[in-house]
Amino acid sequence: MTCALAGWLALAGGLHAEEKDDGFVSLFNGKDLEGWVIKGKPEGWQIKDGILRSEGGKGGDWLRSAKEYGDFILKVDWKVSKDGNSGVFLRVTDKGAPWQTGYECQISNAPRDDKHCTGALYGYAAVKPRPDETADKWHSFELHCIGTKLKVISDGVTIVDVDQTKLTAPDEKGYTDPKTKPLKGYIGLQDSHAPAGSYIEFRNVRIKELKRSDKK
Repeated sequence: MTCALAGWLALAGGLHAEEKDDGFVSLFNGKDLEGWVIKGKPEGWQIKDGILRSEGGKGGDWLRSAKEYGDFILKVDWKVSKDGNSGVFLRVTDKGAPWQTGYECQISNAPRDDKHCTGALYGYAAVKPRPDETADKWHSFELHCIGTKLKVISDGVTIVDVDQTKLTAPDEKGYTDPKTKPLKGYIGLQDSHAPAGSYIEFRNVRIKELKRSDKK
């Protein structure tokens, strides 16, 4: 076995040796929801073989991290059913709708515009180019939150790269002005917000907190 291959052997929670050396830590241990707070019904979430799964109609609502994060790089793999609806929440508060208090990086393959499709910061920032939204297939997000700068990389392609001070809030009640959004908050995972029979799965959730010396 080569050193390069050995360096990419997965550790607990889907973290790879090279990522650990680079400062990433696992947020999901693949066994239970230690380190997460359930904001809906516990029966809305299941864990099997290192995969976190939510099925539509079971009221899982969302999970939030136990701690708040400021500047970070978050990586997560996800798989969604046809016409599914889920997302990853960034810098959200404990109270209120997380897609309004912070940002939701959308997960969906239902017909949606570029501001509400997979990879979009829901209602705030459109994707360009449009990412692969194939159902029943594993995809990856790499999400950067550094000061007011926000970046979404989907399956290795940068599809959103914005400064929140240049964004405007959706013209709907409850959405906060991006210019006043806090630069620190919780990470969240949304349940399957689609009818019964739909699902969302997550695995390999890992994060690297950034210090001033890391920012470029």
